Amino acid sequence: MHFSFSIYRRAANTALATAGLFLWFGLASCGVAGAAATPVPVKTFTVEQRTVPEWSEYHGVVASRNSVNVIALVMGRIKAVHVKAGQWVRKGELLVEMESAELQAKLDLANARLTTAEANLAALDTAEVNQPPAAPSPLRKSAQAALLEAKTLAEEARTVFEYTKLKSPMNGVVIDKQVNPGDFTIPGLPAELGYPAGRILMMVYDPTALWFEARIPERFSKPVTVGAKAVVTIPAEAVSLEGRFSEVLNEVDAASRTFTARIDLPVRPALKLGMLGTVRFASGQIRQMEVPENSVVERGQLDAVFVLADGHARLRLVRSGKHVAGKVAILSGLAAGEKIILNPPDDLRDGTAVSPAP
Repeated sequence: MHFSFSIYRRAANTALATAGLFLWFGLASCGVAGAAATPVPVKTFTVEQRTVPEWSEYHGVVASRNSVNVIALVMGRIKAVHVKAGQWVRKGELLVEMESAELQAKLDLANARLTTAEANLAALDTAEVNQPPAAPSPLRKSAQAALLEAKTLAEEARTVFEYTKLKSPMNGVVIDKQVNPGDFTIPGLPAELGYPAGRILMMVYDPTALWFEARIPERFSKPVTVGAKAVVTIPAEAVSLEGRFSEVLNEVDAASRTFTARIDLPVRPALKLGMLGTVRFASGQIRQMEVPENSVVERGQLDAVFVLADGHARLRLVRSGKHVAGKVAILSGLAAGEKIILNPPDDLRDGTAVSPAP
């Protein structure tokens, strides 16, 4: 008997719980009986179908319009590095010093030869000062040729010696420093670029001259032209920057079928090379309905709006599209001319009586 009584008690509890759930759903769907007597004031928006720009969006990165790779011009060992990555430098500021003892010796020898050549020619001038003018003697011609050669060799030695002091070619910021004292380097551009030898020691770029670089599919070659409007969004800085395409390369990559387009960016200290972002541009026109973002509510993983019908709020599932400038494209679920509720209260339910606010 005790067993049977437990079964009956559990059945009764289940029946009461089920009845409670039905009662809750009934109250929710009806908006609670008392709510119908006092309509909730709401603001509405009339849905219209309009011709709007069709926007396309692609990823890209922040890049520099003005950057220089610093490379060695002579072979040797690095003596000192005078800058750090991220440091601001001015044009002509010393960046890297190379061991120069051997080149200094060659320069000293060239200067000594130049001094000797100048002295030899001066001695001839002194010896011939009291002699009548005549055609240059073979000795003078030889002295003049020796002086010219000595000047050329001295200038060459001085230029090569100056190559041991790598200076900044511009005002900018040092990045990508790949050299330390004691490293051995040889002249030339990087081997990965197809050159025989060499390495990039560091890069200097101008942070006031940045642009956004993106790869655009070739089918958009008509709307993406120099001067066309674009909006660049950098998520890391939560900024959207309006601009125009400043450079569009007239070349399509054979593998990806894309071309490179660039948009000049304003000066913003927070922007850094390599930052990811998107560029959005108008690629055509379409007919569609757009509603304010604050009219769309989420029900689970679905989007919905409250439609005003016969003085009541009716919950309507919709299929939404892109969010642009505070508006949402509605692909299906609404018809032009219908009124929807803006900023619906959290406790608004399907069937609640509402009154449009003036």
